[in-house]
Amino acid sequence: MSKFAAYVRVSDSNKQTGETQRSDIETYTKENDIHITKWVEENVSASKTDVDDRQLMNLVNDGYSIVMTDVTRLGRRKVFELLGVIGQICKVGELHLTYTSRIVNSENMDDAETIFTIVGGSFAAVDEAKKRSQRATAAHARRKLKGLPSGRKEGAVVKSKLDEFAALILNELSKGTKKAHIITILESMGISISRQQLYRWIDKRTVS
Repeated sequence: MSKFAAYVRVSDSNKQTGETQRSDIETYTKENDIHITKWVEENVSASKTDVDDRQLMNLVNDGYSIVMTDVTRLGRRKVFELLGVIGQICKVGELHLTYTSRIVNSENMDDAETIFTIVGGSFAAVDEAKKRSQRATAAHARRKLKGLPSGRKEGAVVKSKLDEFAALILNELSKGTKKAHIITILESMGISISRQQLYRWIDKRTVS
């Protein structure tokens, strides 16, 4: 029987980032009936440390299956090192990625399509987040040059593509439908949404 460890990594001491990862892991493990016997959180930069020097490898060497939010928690720069770590994890157990609900194990670790879909998807998401940040920074600079106000009022609710599905989401929540299943319903309607996007939407609109 596999023993599971939860792994959280942030590149600095950003408490909110760590708490977001913890929350998603807790939700995932509860929904999938996984019992976490050990939690490890590291405040280290993947680009400034070797993976062998991180606590993660102690978990792997002790035979733990690993649960984390996404594969970039392993690192974002050294691709071959990242693939090597995935291989080491799968030799002793499983790698669970909560954001996408993907599982890598000895049965699919050598499947190129599975591995590169997981790795490519995670890196594409990181790259898109960087581009959004760059676009926002550039827009802020342009408005500042023109003497226009920038940013939104504190506490303002940002328009979301989920707004038009508010009735559906509220109805499913009132019926006790799990949030993971709500995501599945939305995806069947052609609406691609991550767990965190849905959770933030619900939180911003004070839906319980």
